Amino acid sequence: MRKKITLIYPFAYGYIDLIADELKSHSNIIVTDIKTDMIKYKYPNPAIKVWNGITKLFGKNIKREFFNNQILNQITEKQDIIFIIRPDLMDISVLETLKKKTNSFIAYYYDSCKKYPKQLEIAYFFDEIYSYEKEDIEKYNFIETTNFVYDQTIEKREIKFDLFNISSYDTRIHEIDAISKILSEAGLRINFILFWYEKLNYPHLISTTRYLSLQETKEIISQSKAIIDIQRKDQKGLSFRTFECLGYRKKLITTNTAVKDYDFFHPNNILIIDSQNINTAQTKEFLELPYVEIPQHIVEKYSIKTFINNIFKLKSHGN
Repeated sequence: MRKKITLIYPFAYGYIDLIADELKSHSNIIVTDIKTDMIKYKYPNPAIKVWNGITKLFGKNIKREFFNNQILNQITEKQDIIFIIRPDLMDISVLETLKKKTNSFIAYYYDSCKKYPKQLEIAYFFDEIYSYEKEDIEKYNFIETTNFVYDQTIEKREIKFDLFNISSYDTRIHEIDAISKILSEAGLRINFILFWYEKLNYPHLISTTRYLSLQETKEIISQSKAIIDIQRKDQKGLSFRTFECLGYRKKLITTNTAVKDYDFFHPNNILIIDSQNINTAQTKEFLELPYVEIPQHIVEKYSIKTFINNIFKLKSHGN
């Protein structure tokens, strides 16, 4: 019998789409793929928009009801697994209905409970909750996982940059701006790309108003000696940049000290820095060190296949 799995998730730069694609590659799995950011309600006329504004005062919201129904109507039969990211964005009534539609209700808390405290309020809904934030794992008995290596093949290109960084405009901006200035003035070839919905003006950052695809990002990685990853203050789990470096065998410079506790850490490959006290001489020396190959069995431990097998219990079904 084919296993029925539903994925429900908001926009995540294409990373979760890769999970859906990997699951769809299994002939014995039926995947229902619900991207919540793609659910858009359009008012049929201005009067309806005005009416919705009035009814909101009494607890009724046409747009919200449309959103909820679009999710629930896509699940026409009972699922073996419903896997949801950012369930705190869902109404309680939707979570209640989803739980009835599946044998196993699984959440992946993509961010810490400090950042999104509602995640704790709704935790009782789920049979399993996965997290990569060690503090939450230890405090709330969540199941530990990590982000994953989704690609291990990259073409050799002419190296144009010493360091590549891509970030969204957020609370890290002053830190990223200061780091880019220090590294650039030290003579390093940097390519720091900053995404926001409007053009921004920072002397050493390239402002863009559109998301770069994973393929576009990969092309820049292939032209770079190393990726530099500036961690958010509210995040201790390892970012996807870490696993891109592991898969593509590229050097990583990071402000996340937790990376030293992982079995793929090697000082030739990963440099931990303090953004308030950057040693540019040390950075240059690090970039010249030879990359040390990490054993393939360790890389595979963090692969997307392993991630999927563990969460969706595919090994027990012969996959």
